[in-house]
Amino acid sequence: MDEELRLLEEIHDRYRAAGLDAAAAVKTPSPEEIFYLALLAFADDRAPEAAAFAARAAQAVPEDRLFQAAATYLARVVREGKRQVYVSAEGFAAFIRGGGNVQLYERTSAALSGQYPDAPFDLLDIGVGDGMALLPALTRAVRHVTLLEPATPMLERCAALLAAQNLPFATFAGSAQAFLAAPEMASRRWEVAQATYSLHAIPPADRPALLRWLRDHVGTLLVAEFDAPDMHDALEPRMVRHVLGRYRVGLGEYEGAEGEVVVQGFLMPVMFGYVDRGVTRATYEQPISDWASLLEDAGFSHVERHALYPYWWAPAVLLVAR
Repeated sequence: MDEELRLLEEIHDRYRAAGLDAAAAVKTPSPEEIFYLALLAFADDRAPEAAAFAARAAQAVPEDRLFQAAATYLARVVREGKRQVYVSAEGFAAFIRGGGNVQLYERTSAALSGQYPDAPFDLLDIGVGDGMALLPALTRAVRHVTLLEPATPMLERCAALLAAQNLPFATFAGSAQAFLAAPEMASRRWEVAQATYSLHAIPPADRPALLRWLRDHVGTLLVAEFDAPDMHDALEPRMVRHVLGRYRVGLGEYEGAEGEVVVQGFLMPVMFGYVDRGVTRATYEQPISDWASLLEDAGFSHVERHALYPYWWAPAVLLVAR
């Protein structure tokens, strides 16, 4: 274990034993340790102190873009509150259509269409969004698409684009849980169902029932997800180091004025959201091996793994379950 990690673990131990003030009493902390204190303070809903710690870290290492971005973000949290500065629509829109997401979705769409049958078939898309993965993947064999998406504006955009292609479709504006419970879905069946970076939004307790239902209603299930680390303890020093390292890579993919919109409107809110105890989690990522086990437990007898793209946050993988 390197000395810096040992000191981070000492701060973590102090924090767990006696709280933030005890952790902050460490002598001559390094910039990394100071920034770690910012995360601990944010987790305790002590935003002014979190902003002060982040500003100290940024001042100590002016060339560290992550520290600078975090200090800017936390200063805004102090001024405006978390509700006003949490993930913006503009930030997410610029994020999803920039950086590594361009190649990620190109690879994902190509992999999806590569798994489609040649004979005409009906397709179910779970969490379709505005069709960023679906639309480029469509082949002539797709005769009907069922779109499931809780965000109505995105669902409407996808529906309009499908209508322009004269492809028959049906829409369901609601959660996957509500979709399963809808009486009209009880007797439906699809040759193929797909979920691209959407199942991690399903709470873990609801996943087994959803996957069992899909096993009974689809022939092949295509699941694209990230091989993400287990984030059950986001403040554990090794996990903090991992997250900061990955986010430094992510920030490097977004430059200029639009890059700042992504960083402040999406990346920083998401990063600090990992340790925010004051909000309900929106995503529950897990390792690909856990997804594969869930699919097998649901009754899929054959589960294949296909590497998609070495995304900055975690490798993207396509699971093909039959």
